[in-house]
Amino acid sequence: MANDESMLREVDQELAEDDLNQKLRQYGPMLIGAGAAIVVGVAGWQIWSAREDAAAKAQALNFDAAVERLAEDRDAGRQALAAVGEAGGGYGALARLRAAGSYASGGERLRAVEIYREVYNDGAVARRVREFARLRAAYLSLADGRDAVLSDLDGLADDGGPFGVYAREVLALAALGAEDYETAQALFRELTLDLSAPPSVRQRAEDFAALAASGKAGVNITGEARLEDLMRAVGDDAASDMAAPAAGDPLAASIDGDGQDGETGAAPDLAGDGAPEAGDPDAGDLESEAPDPDSEAQ
Repeated sequence: MANDESMLREVDQELAEDDLNQKLRQYGPMLIGAGAAIVVGVAGWQIWSAREDAAAKAQALNFDAAVERLAEDRDAGRQALAAVGEAGGGYGALARLRAAGSYASGGERLRAVEIYREVYNDGAVARRVREFARLRAAYLSLADGRDAVLSDLDGLADDGGPFGVYAREVLALAALGAEDYETAQALFRELTLDLSAPPSVRQRAEDFAALAASGKAGVNITGEARLEDLMRAVGDDAASDMAAPAAGDPLAASIDGDGQDGETGAAPDLAGDGAPEAGDPDAGDLESEAPDPDSEAQ
C-alpha cells in the first residue's frame, strides 16, 4: 500500500512537471516578451522624462535671458521672447504675455492686443493664463468700443473665477465709454457691494458709479474728466490689483512692460511683486501653474 501511494505521488509530480513545462513552452515567450516590454517601457519613460526636464530647464533659461535682454534692448528682447514663444510650452506662453506687455507699455496697443488674443485662442495654454490674456486684451480694447471688449471677455465675468471681478469692472467701463450710464452705474454699484472684490476695486467702483450717475443726470462728464484717460488708468491699476506674490515666478514678468519702466505695469505672479490685498483673486490658482508652466491644465 505504501509503495502504491509513493508511486502515485511520483506520477502526480511528473504529470505536474509535464503540465508546467507545457505551459512554459506555450506561454513562456509571451511572458518574456511582456517582461522585456515593461523594462523597455520604463527605460523609455525615464529617458523621455529626463529629456523633457532638460528641455524645460533650457527654455526657462532662454526665457530669463530674453527678459534680461528686453531690459537692455527693447527690439532685441522682443525678438528673443518671440523665439521662446515659438517653442511652445508653458514658458512659450509666458514669453508671449511678456512681449504683449512690452508692446502695451511701449504704446503699440494694437500689437499687444493681437498677441493677447493669440494666447487666449491657443487651447494648449493653461486655462488661467488664457483667462488672464482675455482680461488684458479687454482692458486694451476699451479704446475700440464695447463690442470689442465683450468679444475679448467672452463670458469671463460670469464664470466665478479669480478674474471675474476685474472682468465685471471692464464691462462697466465699456458701458461708461459707450455712454450707457444706467448700465454702468448698476454694474459699478454691484462691485461696491461685492465683498469678494479687493478694496481698491470697490473704491474705484464707487468713484465711477458717481461719475456714471452724473452722466445719467445729463452732466457732461467728459468735460469734467477725460473718460479715456480714466479707463486707461484703471487698466494699469487693475493689473496691480491682480498681484500675487511669487518672487521669481515666470508669470510675474508677463505684463511688466519691457523692464525699462517699472511703473507701467506690475510684476508678481500675475502682475505685481508685492503682497496681495485682502480679497485679491486667489493667488494659488495661477501660482500653482506658473512655477511649472509645462503642466498645462485645460
